[in-house]
Amino acid sequence: MAEQLFQITNTIALLAWIPLIIFPGRIFIRDTLCKRLIPGMLAMIYFGVIAWRFTILGPPPGDVMTISGLRDAFGDDFVFAAAWTHYLVFDMVVGTVVAKEAIACRIPWPLRSLSLALTFLSGPVGYLTHLGFRLCWQHERQVPPLADSLSATDN
Repeated sequence: MAEQLFQITNTIALLAWIPLIIFPGRIFIRDTLCKRLIPGMLAMIYFGVIAWRFTILGPPPGDVMTISGLRDAFGDDFVFAAAWTHYLVFDMVVGTVVAKEAIACRIPWPLRSLSLALTFLSGPVGYLTHLGFRLCWQHERQVPPLADSLSATDN
């Protein structure tokens, strides 16, 4: 059953990432679907699983501030699947920031898509890629700060 949870949450995230990568400028896709609805739903799944396992297993067996303590806590497949869901939620929220900033900076679609795909596959690598592209395009085009530029460029 933990494997099914893992597969379901991954599929939900993938199905939301596809339109985010293809249509990052569509406000409903980016700001509603991928920033609120899907992460909110996955967060509820995460919370439900963690609360359920906590009531059954009690608190984590070791100090979760150590590698060995985390390894022990993640020894339960449901807790591990929930932890993975945690990554899915935060990577998707970061993806919406990447999409919004990339549009504001007028980063070309292929590079914007590369940053988003890498954020989905390996969050920090995609975000770092985006920061590099943003630095190049922001410097080249003298884009105003994000908050000032969004209303004019966010379509």
